[in-house]
Amino acid sequence: MILQHEDTQRFYRIWFPLLTFVNARKNLVSNWPAQPLPGSIKPEDAGKVRDALWAEVALLDQFITENPAALPFADLELVASWKHRVVGKFFVVKHLKKYSVFLDDRELPHAYGVLGLVSPIEEIVGSHLPILVQVVLLPFEGRITYDSLIAPYNIFFGGGIRARLKTTLRDAEEREGIITALIPRGEPATDEAQGDARTRNDKLIAEFRKALYKSGLSPKMVEQHAGNIENFVGAFLQAQDPPRLLLEVTAKDVEHYLISKDSEEGKAASKSFKRFVRFLWDTERSDPETLTALDRLLKPYQRETR
Repeated sequence: MILQHEDTQRFYRIWFPLLTFVNARKNLVSNWPAQPLPGSIKPEDAGKVRDALWAEVALLDQFITENPAALPFADLELVASWKHRVVGKFFVVKHLKKYSVFLDDRELPHAYGVLGLVSPIEEIVGSHLPILVQVVLLPFEGRITYDSLIAPYNIFFGGGIRARLKTTLRDAEEREGIITALIPRGEPATDEAQGDARTRNDKLIAEFRKALYKSGLSPKMVEQHAGNIENFVGAFLQAQDPPRLLLEVTAKDVEHYLISKDSEEGKAASKSFKRFVRFLWDTERSDPETLTALDRLLKPYQRETR
């Protein structure tokens, strides 16, 4: 749950000179130490300089150009990567073996797997989750850490908010997984993209299958409905370039697929899609506009089967 020791040492070997550079430019803290001895910098002073840095990203370029600490090229590249930082309020919602999971508060939330520096995030914010924090997430050689300062809010969350966060995290994980790197990269290789989409689609179909069993359907009908959705994924969504996610299915997708089927196959598949749309409604996995359009598309098929 933390960076390796040598990586943490490297971070601070870069971070202190960077803050020293910013403080010298902005004259924010008069008693800034020449060396970062333990306890020599007050958190509020570090926060003041840190805020000035992230408020004026040009300071990163100036630091790289002047390189006052004579850092090697690889370290300067790491500093440049910090332009891809993510700043804001996050809900810490899980502590896992690999990282702690931070959920941002955007309209379409993302979940980030964040590593601690000296100590695991759990030791800093506690194990009583969720907790709201203000923090700056930084890329670090294909991983995510933070800029050494994290500010928890002393807020208690009731059952309603906890349930909403649980659903939001589930949706983020199904939509894109937990983000573990902040540097944009090119399109993944075809095999990798196929495997990633297949894994996400299989997980959603597994949840759909569970819901069908809970509804009291016979095993035969459960497998028939789940199988029809699996066929749609394999023949239509996975066949696209790049492969598509079942969670993002639209009425147009389903219409194209059903048109390609003969009358009997189309009717049978439409019943399964009707069940699937209900599942998405009940579990709040998709937006009402999309689900309404799907329901409207499927109604004529249902009338034909009466």
